[in-house]
Amino acid sequence: MKFALVIGLAGGLLLAKDTPAPAWAHDAARRSTKSDYPTKVATLVLLQEERLTVDADGKRVMTERGAIKILQPVRRPPIAFRSYNTKTGRIRDFHAWMLFPSGKETEFAKDRVLDVALSQEYTYDEGRAKMIECDPAAPVGSVFAYEVTEEEDTIFTTYYYAFQESAPVAVSRFVLSLPPAWESRGEMFNHAAIDPQVEGNTYAWELRDLPWIENEEYSPRDSAIAPRLGITYFPASASKPALRPLKDWRAVSAWLSALVDPPANPTAAVRARSSELTAASKNELDKIRAIAVVAQQINYVSVQLNLERGGGYTPHSADQVLSRNYGDCKDKATLMRALLSAAGIDSYTVVIFSGDRDFVRREWPSPMQFNHAIVAIKISRATNVPAIIEHPALGRLLIFDPTDPVTPVGDLPEYEQGSYALVIAGAEGDLLKMPRLPVASQRIERTVTAQLGADGNLAAHSITEYFGQSASYMRYVSKHGGADELKRRLEHSFTHRLGGVSLTKIDPSDRPLDHRLDLAVDFSVGQFGQTMQKLLIVKPGTLVPDPEYVFTNKERKTPVKLESRLRKDSVTIGLPAGFAVDEIPDPIEVQSPYGSYRASWTSGNGIVTFEQSLEVKDTIAPVSEYSGVRSFFDKLSAAQSAAAVLVKK
Repeated sequence: MKFALVIGLAGGLLLAKDTPAPAWAHDAARRSTKSDYPTKVATLVLLQEERLTVDADGKRVMTERGAIKILQPVRRPPIAFRSYNTKTGRIRDFHAWMLFPSGKETEFAKDRVLDVALSQEYTYDEGRAKMIECDPAAPVGSVFAYEVTEEEDTIFTTYYYAFQESAPVAVSRFVLSLPPAWESRGEMFNHAAIDPQVEGNTYAWELRDLPWIENEEYSPRDSAIAPRLGITYFPASASKPALRPLKDWRAVSAWLSALVDPPANPTAAVRARSSELTAASKNELDKIRAIAVVAQQINYVSVQLNLERGGGYTPHSADQVLSRNYGDCKDKATLMRALLSAAGIDSYTVVIFSGDRDFVRREWPSPMQFNHAIVAIKISRATNVPAIIEHPALGRLLIFDPTDPVTPVGDLPEYEQGSYALVIAGAEGDLLKMPRLPVASQRIERTVTAQLGADGNLAAHSITEYFGQSASYMRYVSKHGGADELKRRLEHSFTHRLGGVSLTKIDPSDRPLDHRLDLAVDFSVGQFGQTMQKLLIVKPGTLVPDPEYVFTNKERKTPVKLESRLRKDSVTIGLPAGFAVDEIPDPIEVQSPYGSYRASWTSGNGIVTFEQSLEVKDTIAPVSEYSGVRSFFDKLSAAQSAAAVLVKK
C-alpha cells in the first residue's frame, strides 16, 4: 500500500534551503557499520527509535526517529510513514533531511509531506497517514533521516513495536515513559528476553546489529522472524475509568464484550429475516447454514469509525448491516450473531489474525494482535462437523468465517486453522487455538486416464476431487472468475508442465455440503511421448501437478515453513497398438521428518500405471535442516518425472 501511494512522486530533490540536520542524525550517520552486505541489500537502517510518553489521562505522544543509509541504487526509495486517526489524534511535527556524501545536508520542503487516506478503496475510514519519500536519485552513501511526532487520545493501554522489517538495522530502540506509580510489562517475540534499561519510570529496550532478512520462498513471515515487542502498561487506580488494565485475556474479553455484544441484539427486522431464512430448516445445522449464506453474501466494505471508543472493534448494529447490505468482517459477524440469536442459537464474536496463524502470542494479552473477526457458534451434540472446539466453560463451539465467500459451514480457511484467537465472551472469554482440521479432510485425489498414440500424441480425461480447504482456490475461481477464468488458469498450469496442451472440456461440480469440489477435464497433449527409433519414452507423472515445494541449491538464510498437504494421484496410459513396455522405474518410498512419499509404476494388459501418494507435515525447519528438506522434495520431483520406455514390437 505504501508504494502504491507514491507512484509518480519521484523527480528532482524538492528540498528547502540548506538546513542542518539535528545532532542525533549526525550521530547515526557517523555510526561504524559493516560494509560487506550483499548487493541485494539497498538500504541500511542506522537508527530506528520510537519514544512513547503516556500522561495520567492515558493520552500519549509518540516520537519516531529514523536514519537510513543508501547502500545501492534503489528502485523503491525509503519512506517515512506514520499513520494516525483523525478523531483521536494528529501528526504534530514531521521533518526529514538528506545528508549527502559530499557533506552537504538539507531539509525537505514542507510540501513534500503528503497526507493520504489509509484506505484507497473505501471512504468510511478515519485512518490517515503522513509520509515523506526519499528521492530515488539520492546518491549511494546518502543518509535519509526523519523525525515525526504523533499525539493520540486513546483508551488502549497496550502498544506494539517492531525492531525491524527486513532491512539490516544497526540500532533499534523503544523508550516508554509513564506517569508515577504506573506499571509496565514488555514481552519479546522472536528474540531472547531482554531487560529494559530503567531510569525512574522510563524504560528502554534496545537491540543492535540486526541482520538482513532475505525474502525467500516458503519462509515464515517477517513477523515470525524479526524481533518485536509487546508492551502493556497498567494505569494507577486514580486514572480515568476508560483506561482498563488488560492484565490477562479475560480482561481483554470483558472489555471487548462491551463493544461487540450490544450491536448484535436482534431487532424486529432481524427476527423476521431469521424466521424467513430458517423456516424450512429441519435441525440446528440447517439453521446455521441458511443464516451463514446470507452473512457471506453481504457486500464487503471496510468501515472504520469511532476509533477513539475502541474502533476497529465496534461494529454497526445488525439492523443497519441487514438494511444496507454491506459491512466489514465485524459487521458480518454481528449480523450473523443476531440472526442466530433470533433463531435461538447463541454465539460469540471471535477476533483472529488473518493470514498468519503464528502471529498471535498467548503471553501478550492485547487487542492489538488481531485484524479480523469471525464467529463461534454454540452448538449441541447433535451437530457434528469438522470445525468444532470444546471449552470447559463455553461448551461446544462451531467456528465459522462469514467473510470468506467460499468456505462452507463446518470448514475454516486454512490460514486461520491452528491460530490463537480470542473468543469474546465477557469475563469467561478465552484465547483458544482454532481447530486444525485433519490433513485427510483437506486432501486432493486425482485420476487420469489417457490413451497414447504411436506418434506420441496423447488424449486424456482427468478427474480431481478436492476435499475441504483444498477446494477453496478452484471454488473461488469458478464462482467469481467464471468459466473463462477457470480455463485460463488451468491452461497455464497444464502448459507449464506439459507444453502444447488443448483443453477440450472443463466441468466443475461443487458439493459444499459434502465439503468437496470435483473437477473433470478432457485434454490432449501434442508429442507427449518422445520417439527414439523403435522406442517411445513417456513420463506418466507429468500428467499431474508438480509437488508444491521446489527448492534450489542456493544457500538458505531463513527457516523453511511447510504446510500440511495430502494428495494421491493415479495415472493410467493406454499403449499404442504394436508397443509394449520395455522398462519402468522401480518403486520408491521416502520417509522423512518433513513428510512421506510413495510412488510405483506397473504395466500389463496394454497399459502402464503410475501411482503416487504424498503427505507433507506442518513444519518449520531451521536453516540447519535445509539440505534435508531440499533432498526430500528433490526425490519427489525426480520420481514424478521418471520415464517409462516403450518399444515397438
